[in-house]
Amino acid sequence: MKITIIHMRYLPDLTGTGPLVAELATDLARLGEDVTVITSFPHYGKRPSAGMPGGRIRGGGREDGVRVVRTVGFPYAAGSTFGRGLDYGLYSLFSVAAGLAAPRPDVVLAVAPPLTAGLSGWLVGALRSAPLVFNAQDIWPDGLVRMGKLRNRAVIGSAERLERLTYRVARRVTVLSDGMKENLLQKGIPREKIAVIPNWVDLDAFRPSDEKSPLRQDLGLEDVFVVLFAGNLGFAAGLESVIRAAHLLREEPNLAFLVVGEGSAKPAVMRLTQDLGLSNVHFVTSQPPQRLSEVFRAADLSLVTLRAGMGAVSVPSKTMAIMASARPVLAAVPQDSEVRRIVGEAQAGRCIDPEDPAALAAEIIALRGDRERLEWFGANGRRYAAAHFDRPQIVDRYHRLLREVAAERSGG
Repeated sequence: MKITIIHMRYLPDLTGTGPLVAELATDLARLGEDVTVITSFPHYGKRPSAGMPGGRIRGGGREDGVRVVRTVGFPYAAGSTFGRGLDYGLYSLFSVAAGLAAPRPDVVLAVAPPLTAGLSGWLVGALRSAPLVFNAQDIWPDGLVRMGKLRNRAVIGSAERLERLTYRVARRVTVLSDGMKENLLQKGIPREKIAVIPNWVDLDAFRPSDEKSPLRQDLGLEDVFVVLFAGNLGFAAGLESVIRAAHLLREEPNLAFLVVGEGSAKPAVMRLTQDLGLSNVHFVTSQPPQRLSEVFRAADLSLVTLRAGMGAVSVPSKTMAIMASARPVLAAVPQDSEVRRIVGEAQAGRCIDPEDPAALAAEIIALRGDRERLEWFGANGRRYAAAHFDRPQIVDRYHRLLREVAAERSGG
């Protein structure tokens, strides 16, 4: 089966779901499928020249058995709506061109965000007579509207029309949670078209360990209680509350916050940290895949945060990595969040309401004083991750879905 995957991020880009898509592509290739990934040169948060290495607008080659085609990207300043729009537009244009030049697929898998990946996937599929499977990692534009990042009614209307078009032309739409499925059902998407497939975690890559994390040693944090936020530092995470909680705990001895990653909100969060004069917050850039397990092992307590209104439209995949690493979770998320359901069902940590620095600070202090409970949370999380988020099991579900859709097209 020839599979074309369209997603803007791919290893070595660690932003968002780039690593997950790379894992899916390589696993499908190992299962014997002919996989082509159409992505961009890594450029998120990088210098302007990063978007087109050597002046090329397209490049690529074989990577772990996958045919990877990379298109031009447009590095833009954090928070630049125009820059983001231009970047998405360029990728949409060049990904369609690359899709037409690639081997003719039996099925196209488009992974969002951005939402425009669905449009690219539809055009490639329509022009190559291949059905589209649309994977919604987040529900846009709902998330942007709920966060107040998108207010222009004309733009919202255009995005909603694109969203409806994508759902209509896709043969299947995959989402990460029942809450996201309910969102689509309320928009009139047929139930039989929607598949709930959660993100996975590599249980071999993220394992419990009592070894000292080299990252803690590098930062001089061996003998302190480390509260970790690792992942995409985007606006949806509401990291201002984490920094303000750190401010409330600035006099606490032997307690530090470690923030690992990149994202559009990072400059503002670093400015807030500087303005508050905090010495108990440490920032580290995104780490390569081989060091991610080390990052999660650096935590005594790991944070998962979402802004109010984001519970039913986003499921941070770091939750699974934290649980697989047998680290306790402190989730500051809305009541309707899938993360809250998972953590509660697994008994893998504590959940509080989002954007409440005082409650976050109080919970950190309470948990710091109960090492036995923290270990119990961590062990529970590992067991739950092994039962529900094991990488081979979830990839197999994608594999069967793609084969099913391809068979429908061919009448097999």
